[in-house]
Amino acid sequence: MRVIRCINNNVAICIDGNNRELVAFGKGIGFKKPPYEVPLKAIERTFYDIDNTLVGMIQGIDERVINVSAKIADYARSIIDKPLSSNIVFALADHIDFAIGRNKGAKTITMPIIYDVQYLYEKEYKIGEYAISLIRDELKEYLPKEEAGYIALHFINAQSEKTSDTAPEQIVESITKIIEDKLKLSINRDGANYSRFVTHMHYLLKRGDKQTLHATENVKMYESLSQQYPQISECVDIISSYFEKVYGMALNEEEKLYLILHVNRLLVREETE
Repeated sequence: MRVIRCINNNVAICIDGNNRELVAFGKGIGFKKPPYEVPLKAIERTFYDIDNTLVGMIQGIDERVINVSAKIADYARSIIDKPLSSNIVFALADHIDFAIGRNKGAKTITMPIIYDVQYLYEKEYKIGEYAISLIRDELKEYLPKEEAGYIALHFINAQSEKTSDTAPEQIVESITKIIEDKLKLSINRDGANYSRFVTHMHYLLKRGDKQTLHATENVKMYESLSQQYPQISECVDIISSYFEKVYGMALNEEEKLYLILHVNRLLVREETE
């Protein structure tokens, strides 16, 4: 196997004997300057068909976080019947890295999502609970219980990456165009961050179908963010009106708060790419 690019000391991009590109894990395989041949016995894990955007995102992530993500994915495959994309390891690593940073900054936001995931996706929520426990044991990071719900969303999305649901897809695309028009930007629909946004939109639609929208105590947080990001808040209000007109679902302030966070992160990523 030939190493063609190093991600960190123990992760590298390789070419196998069939000339297929993959991401490989192995102790020290990324230490030597590429290109070079690495013995197969040095390879511990391999991942094929990984989105290049995700590969670029993990370059600055602690490899311990990546290893934990791989273990979480292994556990998920043991309890989920449907196949999971290999991308889940890297998307999850990015999320965990972001969550740890947010937690250290004491930016804890209580969201209604955790209760809905428990109700709608029991297996995926169980994975989220396992992830929180593993992160605590191996990374010594104590994430809030809400993160179990957010992590579960990654596995909900990973199972549906290759499915097609025309009506929701049309709604998500319309919402994306609202954001582009209001904020004067072009969104990369192949990016990992956009995938997170789409995941939340699909989940929001599913919750609307089951009438499981909840309100929590984050009204003051919503008001604060609305003042901090007035243009994004106006954009979210337009999205809310669209939801009510087309889908018959009124968004509460909790959902608007979460949308402000999503759209802001989407905007930041687009501006830096």
